[in-house]
Amino acid sequence: MPAKRLTLLLILTLCALLSLGYWRGLTQPVDIIDAPSDRLSCVSYAPFHKAGQTPLDKKVPITAAQIEADMTALADRFDCVRTYTVTQGLQIVPELAEKLGIKVLLGIWIGRESAENEQELAAGIELAQKHPQVIRAVIVGNEVLLRQEQTPAGMRKYLQRVAAALPGVAVTYADVWEFWLRYKQDLLHMVAFPTVHILPYWEDTPIAVSDAVLHVHETYRRVKEQLGGKDVLIGETGWPSYGRSRLEAEPSLVNQARFIREFAARAASDNIPYNVIEAFDQPWKRNSEGAVGGYWGLYDTDGKVKFPFHGPVAEAGDWSPGVLAAAAGFSALLAYAQWRRRLWSLAVLWPTLAIGAAAGGAWLAYYRDFLLTSRTWLEWAYSGLFAALLLAAVIGLGKQLAAWSAHGAELPQLHSGARLLALWRADRSIWRDPVWRLSLLRFVFLFSAALVGLILVFDLRSRAFPVALFAPPIIGFTLLAWLGGKAEADLEEKLLAGWVALAGVLTALNEHLLISENQAWRWADVLNPPACAWLALSLLFAAAVLGPASRPLQSRQG
Repeated sequence: MPAKRLTLLLILTLCALLSLGYWRGLTQPVDIIDAPSDRLSCVSYAPFHKAGQTPLDKKVPITAAQIEADMTALADRFDCVRTYTVTQGLQIVPELAEKLGIKVLLGIWIGRESAENEQELAAGIELAQKHPQVIRAVIVGNEVLLRQEQTPAGMRKYLQRVAAALPGVAVTYADVWEFWLRYKQDLLHMVAFPTVHILPYWEDTPIAVSDAVLHVHETYRRVKEQLGGKDVLIGETGWPSYGRSRLEAEPSLVNQARFIREFAARAASDNIPYNVIEAFDQPWKRNSEGAVGGYWGLYDTDGKVKFPFHGPVAEAGDWSPGVLAAAAGFSALLAYAQWRRRLWSLAVLWPTLAIGAAAGGAWLAYYRDFLLTSRTWLEWAYSGLFAALLLAAVIGLGKQLAAWSAHGAELPQLHSGARLLALWRADRSIWRDPVWRLSLLRFVFLFSAALVGLILVFDLRSRAFPVALFAPPIIGFTLLAWLGGKAEADLEEKLLAGWVALAGVLTALNEHLLISENQAWRWADVLNPPACAWLALSLLFAAAVLGPASRPLQSRQG
């Protein structure tokens, strides 16, 4: 067997093994530490977990029936709930808590508008006076200084008013730990105890889940010392179950379960008062924080418990049949395509199965991603379109690679974007030509990769790396180029390819994958695997377009 053909088969086999190995890792139960009990201390509760619900629209009240159902479920696993407002139906929480035998950290939302703040203060004070036996503390304002919606002086006035109206009730203010240290002189003497937020995932230097609980514990001790030894409540800590990785901080269900269990054990042993974030996934948060914002809940949007407090946890245990079905389906489609071309033989079997397994796993990973991240009909529409384009690219590229591997079939010469348009104008039936369709797919994915690169460079914090969507077509087009396939590329496509490569490098720099030291570049000691994969795909795609291009560097556009 020629060396190049054997190398191709090995590459395709490696891709299949990586794809199936990825899914094996997701579907296998993982043993992690058990929580010290079946109940946790306290949990943040916001009822906005159903479609169309958001605290940003005050005209959308939540029904009493929904809140009662939520609270009943939470009372089975938590001793307390923390709220953030007393509007939109949440004013019934203290009454329900009294019936269910749990406590409340009653939140009064403070924002920029004075009139709305006055309404919150009046309603919050009234509730605390009416149900003092269930109110563990009243939290006046949540990250107000972080959002710069009030000054420290303004917050002092609000805290003083609530404390004067509620003698004997603990009054506090909640903010990220850095802001408590920054404004301790302004606020410390106004509260019964500080309420601090410590979220390892969102730190300026993200913390891996393996070190997250230690980070929270050390930060808690440092904050307590710098606040004069005063009692401190950890008002928010937790871990997301899905979303983009930030350096070593990887959102996943297993990591979420690990953090919650480990932290609960540490808090119990060290007697640390705490509240975890949060009860239910909040889809509305995806608008500002990306997909990760919607996956901090210990319950999903349907109210289903994500993981138990004891026993092993699988990331995606119920997806096992889907992986096998996707791999088998893609292999069958490729086999049928080869049979239609009368190129079917045993020599085609190996590359066909390898491509089918690799592409099937990647397609299912992309499907799972857009299933978990799509919010609107528009996102569902273009995500579905790209799922179809991914299928078409795999079939088109798979036919070419399998045929070349088995029979040394001639590779197609792909058209440039301008040539595609010219052929379409001359003959509308050109879409039946498989080379024209494959060339169109190359242009679509090239343009899309350039757009994704633009987004990642300028909006990196909340954007994920679409590795599953782009890996099959990019690897396929790169293999065609490596095998000797030719491709036209006009100036526009060369510029797009150059930008894809540059954006990949800039993203790596923003993600701290590449570090400059003494006028030399080196890889960082801590790498983000999805970001590394995206950088590799970006460079491969640029090489696939620029390397075999046969046309001169000039534009064919008018």
